[in-house]
Amino acid sequence: MIMNLHNLNLNLIILLEMRSSLTLLLCFVILIVQAQKQTPTQYIERYKELAVIEMHRSGVPASITLSQGVLESSSGNSRLAKYANNHFGIKCKGSWTGKTIYANDDAPDECFRAYPSVLESYKDHSDFLRKNWRYHELFDLKITDYKGWCHGLRKAGYATNPQYGKILINLIERYELNQYDTKKLPQKEAPNEGEKINGVPVKIASKDETVRTIAEENYLKDKHIRKWNDLPKDEEIKPGEVIYLKPKRRRGAEEKHIVTSTDNMRGISQAYGIKLKHLYKKNRMETGTEPKEGEILYMQKKRATDDPVKTQIQKPNWEEEKKFINPSAVNQSIIDSTKFNNTGAINKVSIDVPDFHVISEGDNIYRIAEKYHVFEEDILKWNPELNPNTMQIGQKIILKEELVDLNNLGEEKVENQPIENSARDLKKMDTEEMQKDIAVDGTMTHLVTKGDTLYNICKRYDVTVDQLKEWNNLEDITIQIGQKLIVSP
Repeated sequence: MIMNLHNLNLNLIILLEMRSSLTLLLCFVILIVQAQKQTPTQYIERYKELAVIEMHRSGVPASITLSQGVLESSSGNSRLAKYANNHFGIKCKGSWTGKTIYANDDAPDECFRAYPSVLESYKDHSDFLRKNWRYHELFDLKITDYKGWCHGLRKAGYATNPQYGKILINLIERYELNQYDTKKLPQKEAPNEGEKINGVPVKIASKDETVRTIAEENYLKDKHIRKWNDLPKDEEIKPGEVIYLKPKRRRGAEEKHIVTSTDNMRGISQAYGIKLKHLYKKNRMETGTEPKEGEILYMQKKRATDDPVKTQIQKPNWEEEKKFINPSAVNQSIIDSTKFNNTGAINKVSIDVPDFHVISEGDNIYRIAEKYHVFEEDILKWNPELNPNTMQIGQKIILKEELVDLNNLGEEKVENQPIENSARDLKKMDTEEMQKDIAVDGTMTHLVTKGDTLYNICKRYDVTVDQLKEWNNLEDITIQIGQKLIVSP
């Protein structure tokens, strides 16, 4: 009996010690859990910048956003905040189509909105207030009138607690949240600060980016992105589009631009970093109008009042053209100076010839031929629709024979045609052959072949257009294949 009592006492002692240990362990766990809870100060420090951003975007004072966040989410510790990123207790009313979560509030198992991030919760809170007619009078208050906002939220029915407004005011004043109502947007270096056009930082929009995402990424307002990039209210950006992160400049990166068939004024403005309204002003154009293909747009100086729109290459000045040596000219001075290799072919300068040339201001058929060391006749043959007298700025011309079929000439490739009196045929020419077209009376004539124009014939025989027209009784510059022209009376 005595032994049994001893054992009983021993067991009791052990149980008491175990109970004490469990109590201590439980207290320790509680302390750890409590230590992990976010304090109001920590919450404010974490989300103050986001509240300021939303204030500048939506007009909701940062102090209101922060105080409501602290109260409604228990400083980010509530079930709604942790599992649904819902920091403002907004319920599933209206046109909400996103994810949901259920919790007890005014009634059991009420539906609340669930967000993919805290950012989305803050944005939805701002939009909820802006779009709900019950709160529209609040936006007539000064951004610094936090007391008016707090009482207004209570009157509009944001919460059922009659002391809701006073609770918010106490939080704002306790943590001095009204200081954030006068804060400017936080400065953040743009991720693409190194990419600039005309000295202005830009971003190249990716596939899934929108005006809003770019604005948020750079701590900007949507309206700034739209204003700086001349984007209409309902229009979205496109992948690969240049987006300016600061205002464009009054002057473009280049002096001039020649308009192509795919250009428009906004695209030109974006390409050169010039404000769209200034692009219109510099070119004396009415806002909203579009330029014609080939038109020259000024981007640094203003178009003179007496400066007509130039969309067409002017006729060449023959006196100026004399300084350009053309490989297809066959007057005697060039014949004498032309060098031939041992095969009889002309030694042409080695140059990488592109597939196409886009006509710019000042171009003509002779300068193009000289630039790429090709023959004028070849250019005309490869581009049968090309008229040297009416070449348009921005017009694309073929510079290689193998690309002729790309010029909508049909399925058959243009065959090489022998051209009389060209520089390529100089190897076949001697003094006797050069005199074949000289008549008995000493008159020299030229037989018009495919690719000939009045201007290249003038160049070939070192005469003027007026002289050819006079000698051949021509009323204009039109000539026909097979026509015989007097080139030296």
